[in-house]
Amino acid sequence: MTVGQSANPVRVEHCWSDVIEMQRSKLIVYLTSILHCQYLAEDALQETFIRLSKMSESFDTVSNQSAYCYQTAKNIAIDMLRKKSKESWISIENAEPAQCIDTQINIEETLIEQSLNGRIMQAVSSLSKRHQNILSLYKRGGYKQKDIAKICAISPTLVNFTLQEVVSTCQTVVV
Repeated sequence: MTVGQSANPVRVEHCWSDVIEMQRSKLIVYLTSILHCQYLAEDALQETFIRLSKMSESFDTVSNQSAYCYQTAKNIAIDMLRKKSKESWISIENAEPAQCIDTQINIEETLIEQSLNGRIMQAVSSLSKRHQNILSLYKRGGYKQKDIAKICAISPTLVNFTLQEVVSTCQTVVV
């Protein structure tokens, strides 16, 4: 009797697989119409097979196996839509910003950034005092080029050229 019971689930699984295989293309179309995605429909069909194969004595007791298979597939598709709907309620936009920040420090990026900052600082220190003063007034002081020209008693065009030289010097260090 034990042997008969252990062989029965294999037989039942085979029967449900026959029903699903005969209806496979129609089930995929049906589930795609519900889920609007063929890949999700295939997932739903696979889940249908798994669920039906776990039901040991249901195959013989069900009078219309095909309709039962469709109903099970439909219920699984509806469950998938409900889950998808719940997931859309929980969006990243509603989360607290502190929860989204990755607090793990990437050591490699930190070292690269420190190295780059060091090279830029060396490039800036190699500039003339006038270049350094103009850069400082522009970046740290927040002065406009016209104001810097008045402070340094030079033309605004020369301030612009000086800032361009500073940028090109720093770019050569970065590359």
